[in-house]
Amino acid sequence: MQETVNKKILIVEDSRLQVQILRDILSRNGYEVETVMTGKEAIEKVRRGEIFDLILMDIELRRGMDGIQTSKVLQKLADIPIVFITAHTEKETVEKIRKATGYGFVLKNAGENVLISAVEMALRLYGANSLAKFYRKIIENSLNEIYIFHTKTLNFLAVNRGALKNIGYTEKELKTMTPLDINSVLDLEAFRNLIDPLLKGEREFCVFNTVHRRKDGSSYPVDVYLQIVEHRSQKVFVAVAIDLTEKKRIERKLKERQAFLDAIVNSAHDAIVMLDNQGKVTFWNPAAERIFGYLREEVIGKELHRLIVPSDEYYKRYKKALPHFQLTGEGENIGKTVELIARHKDGHVFDIELSLSALRIDDTWHAVGIARDITERKKTEELAYRLSITDPLTNAYNRRFFTQMLKQELKRAGRTGLPFSVIMVDLDHFKRVNDRFGHAAGDLVLKSLVDMIKGRIRKTDCLARWGGEEFVILLPDTPVDKAAGLAEELREHLSLMDIPGIGRVTASFGVAGYRPGDTVDTLLKKADDMMYVAKAAGRNCVRYI
Repeated sequence: MQETVNKKILIVEDSRLQVQILRDILSRNGYEVETVMTGKEAIEKVRRGEIFDLILMDIELRRGMDGIQTSKVLQKLADIPIVFITAHTEKETVEKIRKATGYGFVLKNAGENVLISAVEMALRLYGANSLAKFYRKIIENSLNEIYIFHTKTLNFLAVNRGALKNIGYTEKELKTMTPLDINSVLDLEAFRNLIDPLLKGEREFCVFNTVHRRKDGSSYPVDVYLQIVEHRSQKVFVAVAIDLTEKKRIERKLKERQAFLDAIVNSAHDAIVMLDNQGKVTFWNPAAERIFGYLREEVIGKELHRLIVPSDEYYKRYKKALPHFQLTGEGENIGKTVELIARHKDGHVFDIELSLSALRIDDTWHAVGIARDITERKKTEELAYRLSITDPLTNAYNRRFFTQMLKQELKRAGRTGLPFSVIMVDLDHFKRVNDRFGHAAGDLVLKSLVDMIKGRIRKTDCLARWGGEEFVILLPDTPVDKAAGLAEELREHLSLMDIPGIGRVTASFGVAGYRPGDTVDTLLKKADDMMYVAKAAGRNCVRYI
């Protein structure tokens, strides 16, 4: 777990129960928590200058603004990562979340591990983004002059603020100029003699003394450190010009910076890929070779989506959106971190987490992607989710999950008018089994019952352990008479089962069909009542209503 000391989280949720659950989990994991129930309250807190490291917000706030509307206002007020909480994963909902934030979402009741993992991931991503902005700011605000120019035309591509201030030209003016236009000493031949060894790879950099000329005609001596830098396979000249009195200090800083950049490059475990404006690969690092299975020479110049994207539908969307990206550098996933399915060279598919950004080079837009194999993480998340919705002994669903499914079925029946039924099952004289054979034997009976039922119900049906030796089955699109017939089949099969070391057991079954106006409580009570009628009738029988 990452360090949570002094990490403050604002929960925006209008369900008091959900607020308490989230607060308990976050507090237990070392976070400081504040809560509000409306988007308006959250906005007021941020507007007053209250500091939060992360906002955890319900996407479906019912009073005033919803979560999406609130996030748009908050992001204008402050740079705070927002993670949405939602009970729905429909495509429309997920698309809204992706457009609103780059920090994702977590399902309600997804479990403590999943929630904390989502929070930690958002905090780490935000920290990485902030660090990147910080480094860009250091370069832009450097007191040294930094010039980036083309290796062939020598035209300036970019200069930092310090250079613009000292040289006196505007950035627009410099875009039509070369280093020779601001130099009082060197001519083209002398300058070529300096840069040719760099272009041929004979030298990594050169250092020379010269004189720069400002726009107003004044001049000043400089030490120039010139080198070729390869950025995503694009080579450019980078020149750092410094006052001679600052020479020693800048030499040390450059060495430290170079060591820092080397350390980052050498320790990168994520795939770093660059595409030109046609979607063809121009850069492919060693981690990309390891993750996707293709060697650099196998992918350079190839259309990446054809190689690693298995979905034809996604490819069609990409081709449709490409012209817009070529013009604007904008796209559905640009500037975001998304999860996708990728295809390895050997044909197997796996999950990746992809961060995309756009970079303009030579008046064309390029896409830079950083991809991470999250197969193991997805397996862990899936396991955590399964554990949160199942009974650990029998591997049937648990009571909470069954209740959620029943609520959904009630809504569906209300819309469509289709029938459905519920079966309540209770083992007869189960206490005698435990008393006579021990609890291990009782556990075997429970698991045997569940295995038998699972082998005779549909995939669309839902079997859950309601408590103790009591189980409940949800049967969508099933009228009560057919549900009673299934219950009778289950009863008969159970009564004939020979459980090793125990013999035979029986159960009583109560069946209730849905009627308009039923609720979770009324429907379950009817099934429960019928089960007790079956008990009163001598057990090992089915009663329905």
